Amino acid sequence: MSKTNKDAEHAAKREAIRMAQMDFSSLRTTIIENVLRAMNEAYERVKISLILPKLIEDRQMLAKVVTGTQFEGAIPLINDFLRRRDIILKEHRPPLMDHGMVKIIDYFQRNQSIYTLFPQLMNSMSDNERKLVVVFQKLIDMAKAHLERDAKAQIQQERYLQGVYAENEKLKENIKQIEDQIAAHRIELRWKAAAKKSYLAKIAEELRVKKEQHEEKIERETERYRRSALANVRNSQDKQIELAEDLEKIRFESEKLDRDNKKLEKEGRDEKNKLQIQLQGIIRKYDTVIGEKLVENLDLTDLLNEAKKKLDEYMVTYRKEQAIYNEIVVKREKAEERKRQQAILHYMMHRAACKIQRYWRAWRKHLQKKNRRGKRK
Repeated sequence: MSKTNKDAEHAAKREAIRMAQMDFSSLRTTIIENVLRAMNEAYERVKISLILPKLIEDRQMLAKVVTGTQFEGAIPLINDFLRRRDIILKEHRPPLMDHGMVKIIDYFQRNQSIYTLFPQLMNSMSDNERKLVVVFQKLIDMAKAHLERDAKAQIQQERYLQGVYAENEKLKENIKQIEDQIAAHRIELRWKAAAKKSYLAKIAEELRVKKEQHEEKIERETERYRRSALANVRNSQDKQIELAEDLEKIRFESEKLDRDNKKLEKEGRDEKNKLQIQLQGIIRKYDTVIGEKLVENLDLTDLLNEAKKKLDEYMVTYRKEQAIYNEIVVKREKAEERKRQQAILHYMMHRAACKIQRYWRAWRKHLQKKNRRGKRK
């Protein structure tokens, strides 16, 4: 193997290594910019396509606006089409079968920025046309957001979802703890009610016993009063007053105990209602948050699927146009390479001719000198 072939092989290997070590981030940025530029160009073509029928219908307005601008080439195309419109309608020729209409569409598609000269037409579009423009703009925004989102943003989103999941689990634990507290409070209320019932039964029994004792005591005092009516009248009255005060005091204590028990029962009922309201509020908040997150996730998934579908449809057309573009570039490069080789060959031939002429003149001078020396001799 010659040295030239070895050098070429080493150069090819170095070039392959350099291409392999190319920064992927810059390559990705370039691809994203190309995709967004193609989508924006398609967006501009959609705008001019929406107002193109109105421009063809109002030729005078079109001629008045584009005269003196770089888009004057549209006027003769429109005039030529309008001159042949009756023939086209008479022959029932489809619009895309007419060469003039194809040239008009091609001209306005290549010069899509012409729509900026007609803001009144852009503002007077129908609702469906406005929806199409808005949807296309949203598609571009969504594509830009998804294309520019890198792995770091995806990881951050996953972490956020994990945080939401952790908060959800924590909320479930809190709800379970509150339910356990309510159950424990119910058991505590049952125990308090049982204790209260037992205490009231005890008080009633004590009152019954005291009442029986007082009745027996009154009977004894009455009997004794009968035996000593006159002598013990004052003592009996004092004793009855004392017993009445004791009875009133016992009745007052019984009523106070009833009020305290009712107050405790009301406080327990209020605490139970408060905890139930808090539980219902937490459950409603949990249902609302989860519902909103689910709806938002479904909407985003639908939009993403729709955008992916439209992007796939667009990429088919983009690949076809890219193949045509690559074919044109290859032909152009081959033609330029051929011209360069011809220029090199011409330069080499010219230089060889110059050297031959110099050698020829030198040889002639040498021959003339030699001839002159021979004549002298």
